[in-house]
Amino acid sequence: MSDIKSPTDTIAAMGSDITQTMQTAYEQTKPVIGQMAERMNERLHDLAHQSQETTREAKLKIENQAKHMTTTAEHHIQNAPFKSIMIAAGAGLLTGVIATWLMRERSH
Repeated sequence: MSDIKSPTDTIAAMGSDITQTMQTAYEQTKPVIGQMAERMNERLHDLAHQSQETTREAKLKIENQAKHMTTTAEHHIQNAPFKSIMIAAGAGLLTGVIATWLMRERSH
């Protein structure tokens, strides 16, 4: 007698083979995927650290520029107080004119 399998048996055997192949592939790739995830985690940590450092440097630069501008403004005010008052008044007037103009544009 010959060993002929029914289509159902053949499909069941193929399914079992596919399941075994998938399980083997998973087991073989699991360490590699873990290593990739760990490298990605390390890279993200490095990027976060670099971002913090860049932010800290930018903050210090802005603080230094603000201090320099304050010192320069104080120097100009002390050396030419009348001129400083006139510049401040002109800037205030210009700001008021622009604000009025913008408010009129909205109401029309």
